[in-house]
Amino acid sequence: MPNRRRKGRRSIDATELNITPFMNLMVVLIPFLLSGVVFSRLAILEMKLPTTQTQAAASNPAKDPFRLVVTLRENGVTVLGSDINRAQFPKKESVYALEGLSDLLEQVKAKHPQESALILLSEPEIPYEALIAVMDACREKEGLALFPDISIGEVKVL
Repeated sequence: MPNRRRKGRRSIDATELNITPFMNLMVVLIPFLLSGVVFSRLAILEMKLPTTQTQAAASNPAKDPFRLVVTLRENGVTVLGSDINRAQFPKKESVYALEGLSDLLEQVKAKHPQESALILLSEPEIPYEALIAVMDACREKEGLALFPDISIGEVKVL
């Protein structure tokens, strides 16, 4: 009878916790998360929203406000402004003529050195990379700041 166990008592065996599946999960999950962090990049471009006509008129009622509008279309870039009737830079071989645009904006900046605002209008189908390239051409040329305060809007397709 000594081999019999008592009814009220249970033997408590020390059990080991099996953490192998958890370790396998960590071995796979940590490199996956780290690789996702390496490939994600965030770039922020500061821009201003266009002001309404009444706000612009109220801030400076004495003179006609300076206005410079760059329109980005599928066939090229058009520039309109206070001193510019209409300047067009057609797209050649699926590349926008950004050098001519920068040259024109440099001339405008020489006439109006205190101005820094520009309105960039784009068709909805224009690729993001093209929009950013035009914004960069409008912001500066060879280290010279042109029009860094860019307001973005949409223009309807003709």
